[in-house]
Amino acid sequence: MTTLAVFRREWIGRRNVFLLGLAMGFIQLIAIRFDPDGGSVHDKAAFMAMGTGTLFAWVVAALFGATMVGRDLEERRFSFLLNQPLQTGEIFAGKVAAGISLAVLSAILLCLPPVLLGGLWRQLPLKEVSRIVGLWLAGGTVLLLLFHAVSIQVRSRSSWLVLDLATWAGFAWGARLLSRRLIGGGAFEEMLQLWLVLLVVVTLGLAVAGYLQVAEGRADLHRSHRWVSVTLATSLGLALLIGWVQATWVLGHRPAAPRTLTASPRIR
Repeated sequence: MTTLAVFRREWIGRRNVFLLGLAMGFIQLIAIRFDPDGGSVHDKAAFMAMGTGTLFAWVVAALFGATMVGRDLEERRFSFLLNQPLQTGEIFAGKVAAGISLAVLSAILLCLPPVLLGGLWRQLPLKEVSRIVGLWLAGGTVLLLLFHAVSIQVRSRSSWLVLDLATWAGFAWGARLLSRRLIGGGAFEEMLQLWLVLLVVVTLGLAVAGYLQVAEGRADLHRSHRWVSVTLATSLGLALLIGWVQATWVLGHRPAAPRTLTASPRIR
């Protein structure tokens, strides 16, 4: 049994999401064709395909993350995978890859009817398609890992939940202070870079927390919660520390705003 076996197992168990995406795509096509307001079919197809496709991909990724391990642990079915000749890293990687691919491919199926039958494919450049799919991949990965961690925390119902709430509240408070500090210094572009750095560090922390939950927590839900909580608290604290260093460096090396010279009154 390999990572592909885990991947295939998740796909077989959740393959109905493809039919749901395709059905929603045809519903969109019917809504475009029979819209009483008229207007440009191309514009409507573009808006509905990209908007609902992005939303659908992210919702599927979030729901998959909330159930990919937490439900098996709660129903005591996760031991089946752990008893197979399979590394814990392969289990986690197979589940994450299956969830992201399910989300992206089902969203593509949702977009196919309005894009192909609505004639949008003639005017849609490949570069724009790659950007949209990249957005689905990035957002889906973050949401899958986030909802996986939150699912473990909520399903455990242990006292570690206090640390989780304090960690997320402290992270939100710290990110707000760093953002206000950069805004006060007029560093608006650097503030956006700060948010990107925080997002990347938090995502890496969520990935490490998910792996440790499988590798160290194994089939024990409470032990899994402990590993997730400690890892996330460390990761979010590290993210704030990196953000503080970045904000301090930006404000320290930012050129000072030019001072306006005021004319002195004449002495008579």
